[in-house]
Amino acid sequence: MKVRTALSVSQLPGLEYALNPYSGCSHACIYCYVQDVLRQDGGIEWGDFAQAKVGLPNILAKELKRKEKGMIGLGTVTDPYQIAEGTSNNSRYCLEQIARKKWPVCVQTKSDLVTRDIDVISRIEGAEVGMTLTTLDEELAGKIEPGAPVTSVRLRALRELVQSGIKTWVFIGPIIPTMNDSEEELAELIDEIASAGVREIQYDRLRLKPVLVKRMRAHLGDRMDMIEKLCNDPAWFKNVSLFIDKHCEDRDIVSRRAF
Repeated sequence: MKVRTALSVSQLPGLEYALNPYSGCSHACIYCYVQDVLRQDGGIEWGDFAQAKVGLPNILAKELKRKEKGMIGLGTVTDPYQIAEGTSNNSRYCLEQIARKKWPVCVQTKSDLVTRDIDVISRIEGAEVGMTLTTLDEELAGKIEPGAPVTSVRLRALRELVQSGIKTWVFIGPIIPTMNDSEEELAELIDEIASAGVREIQYDRLRLKPVLVKRMRAHLGDRMDMIEKLCNDPAWFKNVSLFIDKHCEDRDIVSRRAF
């Protein structure tokens, strides 16, 4: 896939720019909101295609010379370390350009492949890596994010990132009613994150959007009725938030809602 631009203005907190080396995402998460953001009708299953953006590192190099410096979010729409990265190296080449021009970057991923690039990320002042975790239940993870590495592999990657000295945090989300929102499961997940040495957690609830709901209902059937009902009940997420914040405080972890 050929593109003309690399950096786009980001609307996410703490990020000035968004950089996505791929179109589509092979992780195929059933809760992905990207097709709604891109105003796609869902006719193409999100995990059915993933293409590297041809020439992106070279375009990025030119833009880094002329744009005002700011924090780049690498992987705000599609995962920069999905399967295709293992052969295309698009994300690594982009990171090398960022390192040369001395811009800060925030890498966001679900993949342990990010550890391959610790050598480059370590050279970038202000670099950080955020790893998404949804559940310790690997059977559940296989159903809701079938193309992503299993949780245990991500936890090992977190330990390696922390040991390398790179600023590392975890995003717990989306938190889905009746699926990964029990206090027992959240406590166990937070404990594992703490054991990995991570001291910052961001979290967020499932945010209902038309194409997302259509996709999830196709996978979950009538279970979506209760999920939608609780997502629309402010009391549900308030209670979840109170529990996460208290458990994180007890484990000496800084926690906050992502949005």
